[in-house]
This record gives sequence, C-alpha cells and structure tokens, in this order.
Amino acid sequence: MIWIRRCLALGHLGLGLAVLLSGVSYTVLVIAGLPQLSRDAPGTNLLGAALFATTMAFLPLVGCGAWLMVLARWLWSGHRRLRTALLVTHGFLLLLGSLGVVVGLQAVDAAERSTARGGGLLSPLAFLPFLFAVPLLAFALCSIAVALLAIPRHQPESRG
Repeated sequence: MIWIRRCLALGHLGLGLAVLLSGVSYTVLVIAGLPQLSRDAPGTNLLGAALFATTMAFLPLVGCGAWLMVLARWLWSGHRRLRTALLVTHGFLLLLGSLGVVVGLQAVDAAERSTARGGGLLSPLAFLPFLFAVPLLAFALCSIAVALLAIPRHQPESRG
C-alpha cells in the first residue's frame, strides 16, 4: 500500500510544481505587459493594475501549489492529519472540477446554438474547460479514493 501513497505523492508534487510555474509565468506576463499598458492607456494606474493582477492570480496559484507540495511531503513520509487534509483539499478540488464541467457543458451548448445560426467560428474552444476540469476531477477522485481506502484514520506520526 505504500507504493500507492508514493505514486500519489509524486502526482501531488508534479501538480504543485505545475501550478507554481503557472503562477510565476502569469507574473512574468503581467510585468512584461506593463510597458504596453502605460503606452496604450496613459491614464491607467500601473501599480493598481499590477497589484490587482498579482493578488487575483499569483497569490492563489502560489498558495495552492505550495499546499499541494506540502501534501506530497505528507503523503511520502506519512502525517497524522494526512487523511483529513486529503479529503478536505480534494473535496474542494472536486467541487472546482465539477463546476468546470458544468461551464464546459454550457459552453458547448452555446457553441451549438451559435453554429446553428451561422456563426460558431470559435466553437472548438468550447471544449477548453474540459481540458482543465476532467483531469482535475480524475485527480480529486483518485486522491479521495486513496484517502478513504489506503490511509488509516489515525496514522502514527513518522519522523523525517
């Protein structure tokens, strides 16, 4: 059973690093776009725009990525509150993934209506929410299953 926890730990580490990298890349894009914003919209408050962009995307992404890496460490070494942390975290991710699927279904419906009226040039992009939501749902469901089946309720604290 330890290999299941180790595989899940590697998955959490990979996803945590991907989320951290997306937060860093978003910050780089915001900083790179500030000169164009100052040139094209001279009345814009650059500090306010950068602060808004950073707090709305960078901080949540970094926090989520860091927490996923903490969970990876707990999965690898074992932690007293691992089961609770996995259930709460992935319950929230299950909710986000479900909302993403609902948004994807609504986008596909809107794309079909647009195509029926002669439009629909960007209809293939309606499947984009599924690109993020379905893997997130699968990851959350696998993590919840492992938490319920492979991790005991009261796991002894391990050193290391």
